[in-house]
Amino acid sequence: MNESKATRYQRLRRRASAVEIVSGALALGVLALPAVAGGLARWAEATTGGSGIGTIVLFAVSVVAVWRLAVLPARLFLGLRVAERYGPASPAGAAAPAGAVAIEELQATLVALGAAVLIAGTVGVAMWLVPRWWWVVAGCALAGWLTLAMRAMPLILARFAPAGLSVRGDLGRRLARLAADAGVPVTSIGVLAGTGSPAAFLTGVGRTRRIFLSEEILRDWSDDEVAVVVAHEIGHHTRHDLARGVALSAATLMAALWAADAALRRAAPALGLGGPADLGAWPLLLLVAGGVWLAATPLRHGQSRRHERLADEFALRLTGETEAFAAAIKRLGARHLAEERPSTFTRWFFHRHPSVGERLALASRFRGVGIR
Repeated sequence: MNESKATRYQRLRRRASAVEIVSGALALGVLALPAVAGGLARWAEATTGGSGIGTIVLFAVSVVAVWRLAVLPARLFLGLRVAERYGPASPAGAAAPAGAVAIEELQATLVALGAAVLIAGTVGVAMWLVPRWWWVVAGCALAGWLTLAMRAMPLILARFAPAGLSVRGDLGRRLARLAADAGVPVTSIGVLAGTGSPAAFLTGVGRTRRIFLSEEILRDWSDDEVAVVVAHEIGHHTRHDLARGVALSAATLMAALWAADAALRRAAPALGLGGPADLGAWPLLLLVAGGVWLAATPLRHGQSRRHERLADEFALRLTGETEAFAAAIKRLGARHLAEERPSTFTRWFFHRHPSVGERLALASRFRGVGIR
């Protein structure tokens, strides 16, 4: 692994992310100005003929569209300049860099707009039902939406698993046996085409629990490497890490909405706003809530790194494949130009996984105690 190249690549990525955050915050700050927010709210109301939910949706979509335009330069720099110069090579037949970035940004924008409609509708209904405690209802409802999305993921992924692709028999039986031995049996193992990167997922619950593997990981990785990576994903399910992550995200989101509600109730008279339910106050609400969410990044990432570390330990105990684990970590590190020993600040604010160095050290410790 070329550590200096990885360091430069990751540093540029972090800078682009910081610029994206700042430019997005500035855009929300401008939209939060009473004259701007009030004008946008009146336009949305006039356009929808005063329809309550329609006005909310149009207003939210407009705010997200402005935010996406504000962060676009940083994202284009990241996608065109940084990734093209330092990132992994595109697979054969893939779209040109500019076309790939355009498609990725369009998809991200559509997802953001869809999320804006769902979140705005949820918050609007919560404010209408329980004006004083809307942030509790909205936080719980959004956590419920996230849980529902995770449960639906196997069905969504299955639509992208071509019928003609299958896992070789010995490997399929081995993975199914690993899942059964861990107490999380799967109903099927699917192959995802066209992902362009090595990937393995274990998603769903009960009868919807399935393993998905990308074409690249099946083609280029050894059976032992695939098995230990899937065992890592199994470890997340045995510990219910997804539910733990959702719980922390829900608590953080609820705290962010509470802080926004408190700030708006205090600032509303001075700004000429009618409180949190006033559409003109929503950009400020989003700005405050986003700030709290960002401030909680070390906590959320710390939980994620702990989950990943425990899943690594589970995979090593379940399979005993220390060499395959180390090889897989090196493959992934080289593929994504990961820094082997990032700074503490970088780990807190940018890393959801332990560093490459930490994971290789874990494999060495397990190798030393003879887990087989």
